[in-house]
Amino acid sequence: MKAEEIRTLLLQLLEDSGAEWIEAGGCLLFRLRRGGAIWEMACRCLDGRMLAYGRYPAAAADRTQALERCNEINCQVVQGGMFLMEDGRAAFRTEADLPDPYDAAARLREAIEYNAAVITRFWRILMPERPNL
Repeated sequence: MKAEEIRTLLLQLLEDSGAEWIEAGGCLLFRLRRGGAIWEMACRCLDGRMLAYGRYPAAAADRTQALERCNEINCQVVQGGMFLMEDGRAAFRTEADLPDPYDAAARLREAIEYNAAVITRFWRILMPERPNL
């Protein structure tokens, strides 16, 4: 699938879910919420794939400790990877391979849902001052 086809499909999924979104920096941005956690998701559509970045709302107070926690998380997840962005916030990246439209909508949803599950599962590790889910 071409990037524009993937973008169109992702926009349809966002509209069907009622999510408010904006476009910035080549990504579609929207917020997700579960329990007391609120974070941003950025999705970049490329030819043949979509990259989803779940981004925590605050920068880590201790960069070394945050990197250690990212490593701890990466040892436990099956797909994707946790890293620190330049601004010190943790982000988790997942990818949906989309070679054709056959099951593209399901693959997009799965990548976003897996990303959200990791963000919320490890919320307390990376955002200890935030409410426990």
